[in-house]
Amino acid sequence: MVRGATKPPVPPVSPQAGRVCGDTRGVEEDEAPGLWTSFGTALRLIVGWFCVAIGVLNLLVGVDWTGGDPDTAYVTFHGMLVVGGLLLLSLSRLVRRPGTIGYLAGGLVAAAGLLVGSIPVNNTVCCMTGFAIRHGWPFTFLARDEPAGRWHVDSQHLLADLLFWGYAGLIAMATVRRAHAEPRVPRVRERQHVDD
Repeated sequence: MVRGATKPPVPPVSPQAGRVCGDTRGVEEDEAPGLWTSFGTALRLIVGWFCVAIGVLNLLVGVDWTGGDPDTAYVTFHGMLVVGGLLLLSLSRLVRRPGTIGYLAGGLVAAAGLLVGSIPVNNTVCCMTGFAIRHGWPFTFLARDEPAGRWHVDSQHLLADLLFWGYAGLIAMATVRRAHAEPRVPRVRERQHVDD
């Protein structure tokens, strides 16, 4: 190198390449997920574990039901809690970003399920049995007396139905995302030939 000449600039290293070769020049501080992303992940995991635990415990109680056949809405709801909780726990591995089609499919399934489940009159074992006309599935959340009685809304069962149909929408969103995922192309390694 000639005296007085400047050193050539160091080429920038991408964070991915830097991690591979141990060079941390291109790694910046803002690569951490951040507080809100970490909070969202922690909340998703807590809700997922809670739903799995409650769902499994209540399914065990439903299986051990001594008063005849268990209520299908009860068993279906807690089965959905288990499946939805497991999906929340494994969401980062199963689904990347669902995209517009995934969000639309999930929202459509959730809204249509809640609407279609609340239109027909039901006579399930659970909830608001003191009223003549009851609506909502899996749990009754809307009821009135005949002929033109005042409507009553049970907010707790409405929240349970929203959770049920929200999980159904989450399943639809994950399914659509997996159906539209780019196929994984296996990496082909080049064979190294050793010349003797």
